[in-house]
Amino acid sequence: MVTMIGAENLTKYYGDFLAVDHINFEIKEGEIFGFLGPNGAGKTTTIRMLAAIFPPSEGSANVAGFDINDDAMSVRANVGILSENPSLYERLTARANLDFFAKLYDVPKDQIDARIESLGELFDLKTRLDERVGTYSKGMKQKLAIARALIHDPKILFLDEPTSALSPEAAKSIRDLLTDLAKDRSRTVCICTHNLFDAERLCDRVAIIREGKILTIGSPGEISNNYSGPPTIQISFSELNKELVTSISKSEGVISVEQHSIKNEVSIKLENHEKYTPSLLADLISKKAQILEVKPIYASLEEAYLKLIEEDIINGLET
Repeated sequence: MVTMIGAENLTKYYGDFLAVDHINFEIKEGEIFGFLGPNGAGKTTTIRMLAAIFPPSEGSANVAGFDINDDAMSVRANVGILSENPSLYERLTARANLDFFAKLYDVPKDQIDARIESLGELFDLKTRLDERVGTYSKGMKQKLAIARALIHDPKILFLDEPTSALSPEAAKSIRDLLTDLAKDRSRTVCICTHNLFDAERLCDRVAIIREGKILTIGSPGEISNNYSGPPTIQISFSELNKELVTSISKSEGVISVEQHSIKNEVSIKLENHEKYTPSLLADLISKKAQILEVKPIYASLEEAYLKLIEEDIINGLET
């Protein structure tokens, strides 16, 4: 798979303040990549350097085949940007907004109308293109802002908090659109977000950043497994009694058992879920337990994120 973004020792100082600290990573074509971290972690600064909005203090990055230091104009021509507070001209129509930004990006005049119509259809705005943006809902404005970032047909899209303050319905619509852009249209999408729900469901991989340093990179599932431990095994029964719970607690490999008597469920922590789950189930079946469902409950990205940030803070205090 083609590497669309490669950063090497990317660094940014603001005076004596180190905002981004010699980070290294690669992002592949068609990937949705998330930068996660607390306020001031360096997420937005990283995206602004990658988009050649301002240069790094040290290091470099290759974006869409162009060096951000040596060929910033070519980088800008190949990326689309959505800031956390997108600027739209609300007194103008959506069509006029898109036409204006198309001309700023030197889109050929004979292609502008077709691109506006295509984006209007893609973002479900076609019947509203000739209405003033001031009449749009927040979700529609966000769609239009992303359409504006795509008007020059960039290979890479940088989005800062793309679902911030949106309703659940509007947020889902934006997530579906971004997935379509990445998977079906081969765009590479990079997002900065505090929304771990979005990151877990949207991103192929994420980088967790704190104080300008990347703490880890991986898929949401990998990070959850690595930093939150093994899954909890949840078993539902048609009937659940005290004797059965006691029997489970005494089974080999069981660390703890939590009973949910109203639901006739137990949540079980095992020393090794792959090793001990089969024997535990065989033992329950031999006791004539009426098992309805068995499923592993994996830790969320949020749990892993909070644990990783906490560990990094503690390590920082110790040093």
